[in-house]
Amino acid sequence: MWLQEWGAGDPIIALHPLALESTAFAGVARLLAQRGLRTIAVDLPGFGRTPGPDGTLTPARMAEPVMELAAGLEPRPLLLGMSMGGRVALEVAFVAPSIVRGVVLVAPYLPWRSSRWLLALARLMSPSSVERVPLQHAWPLLRHISAALERRRELEHDWLARASARVGYYLSCPATRAHFISAARELALDPAYGSQGTWTRLSRLSVPAAFVWGGQDRLIPPEHAQAVAALLPRAHHVSVPCCGHFMNGRHYRCFETAMAEAVLRTIDPGARPRPATPCRRGRASTFDVPACLASEAATFHEGTDHAASP
Repeated sequence: MWLQEWGAGDPIIALHPLALESTAFAGVARLLAQRGLRTIAVDLPGFGRTPGPDGTLTPARMAEPVMELAAGLEPRPLLLGMSMGGRVALEVAFVAPSIVRGVVLVAPYLPWRSSRWLLALARLMSPSSVERVPLQHAWPLLRHISAALERRRELEHDWLARASARVGYYLSCPATRAHFISAARELALDPAYGSQGTWTRLSRLSVPAAFVWGGQDRLIPPEHAQAVAALLPRAHHVSVPCCGHFMNGRHYRCFETAMAEAVLRTIDPGARPRPATPCRRGRASTFDVPACLASEAATFHEGTDHAASP
């Protein structure tokens, strides 16, 4: 796997959302570096600079090299996974809980618990047919558009948004398109219940865990946060009302800070989170609600990138 590193100290392995790659974590990694932690952000198989394996991209397949990386680190790493990366982090925790010290899951993908008959349509998604679409001929234009978006002043330090701006350019690669469809298909078909169902396995999660949810998220069903809180009442649960899934505009620091502090809280359960505002949605007893940082005049401290590849 291709990886990038920031900071020094106890290791955090960061796993990105569908279609993005490791640079999406540059902002939160710099916050963690300031707190004495080492973030290792990876390109999951089939995305970024990591080639995909033969066959389907199931969460279990993507988790294999992550487990290999985690098993070789001392002390044991914490996993920080977002969206699809959260589902991959869960797979590692399900299969090999002894090699990680905990998981922080940011808007993790979890299978729908109802109307699953609609997901049968995912079986019609064909990675090979999408690979044949001649989108690669447009890659110079898509690259130019992505670069222009990244140069926008408001995205200078919003690394999640910058990574999202490159999705069209990445998908001009036939292999990346096929991996995207394969991973999306397998996530849609992920079983919810039964002995290998994700919700069933989630109820038996044995490692320390924290969950961070965006109050404006339009991709993850809002009832998932409540269902997870009911299923795992001892986990740390955070709701960030001003944020969505990827694109948070001027609120990007709110989401990054919530992620960083969820990591700190999971590593050290006695750590105090940021002062929280009262929750107006009836969830104050379960969810921490961080104060919005968008109006603060705080300075973003740039760190030094330490990129590496195996």
